[in-house]
Amino acid sequence: MSEKFVRRSLLYTPGSSMKMLTKAVGCTADAVIIDLEDAVSVAEKDAARENVCVMLPQLKRTGREVIVRVNAMDTVWGCRDILAVVPETPDTIIVPKADEKALTVADYLLTAAEQENGLEAGRIKMIPLFETTYAIANAYAVLGASARIDGVQLGAEDLTKEQEIERTPAGDEIFFARSQLAFAARARGIDILDTPYTGIRDLEGLRTDAVHAREIGFTGKTCIHPSHIDAINEVFSPTAEAVEYARGVVAAMEQGVAEGRGAVMYQNKMIDAPIAERARKILQKAERISALEN
Repeated sequence: MSEKFVRRSLLYTPGSSMKMLTKAVGCTADAVIIDLEDAVSVAEKDAARENVCVMLPQLKRTGREVIVRVNAMDTVWGCRDILAVVPETPDTIIVPKADEKALTVADYLLTAAEQENGLEAGRIKMIPLFETTYAIANAYAVLGASARIDGVQLGAEDLTKEQEIERTPAGDEIFFARSQLAFAARARGIDILDTPYTGIRDLEGLRTDAVHAREIGFTGKTCIHPSHIDAINEVFSPTAEAVEYARGVVAAMEQGVAEGRGAVMYQNKMIDAPIAERARKILQKAERISALEN
């Protein structure tokens, strides 16, 4: 998982709109994703790339993660995107239509551009966008294509288009894809980011969808409208009650270990090493969120 950034909410912002990029500077999302791909028409590709280079320094001064979704590696724009944005040092790039070949090409381009600009090799991380049946079916292998990968995002719209099935608010049609991705990403130790919820005004549906993703194992969710940020942050943050309970679990376990016991009772429940480790992770996440927000 990302060692540097919290990734609960990640807001997509079109690179072709300076107005929206400027507004993104003040948003409360953990990360801003500047989109050079789907949200940008062919006629606007070059202008959007220029906008990104102008806005990257300002966005980075917020202290939040700045991500650029480049165009696919098998297009004329993908290579240009990477070579143009690396000098402005985005924290991460999202590689769409990700598979081993696309990620290898992106890695080579990033390495060359980092060297050309005097940057530390491997400084810029990668998040593959899994939006093909191939990527889902081969998730663990694809996620091993580059050491830069520290997260993965599900792209449900293109995935279901390929499957020739309809997207629904309930999301039953992507249950397998979500589960497959969650297991593969956990095995790789990286962040697992959910597909955006497209019902802009349906905040209740958004919350339900985010909770479902969290319960499967996702660690955060992308979004396409600022109104979704607060709900996503809340869903993917430990509650005050969960943090208090985790502190009690860790304290009880530490006392038990000091007394030579491998398991202890806490609030009428048996606590052992895996439960205590889960509690420690909750506390670590809460500390990182507190540092980001304060």
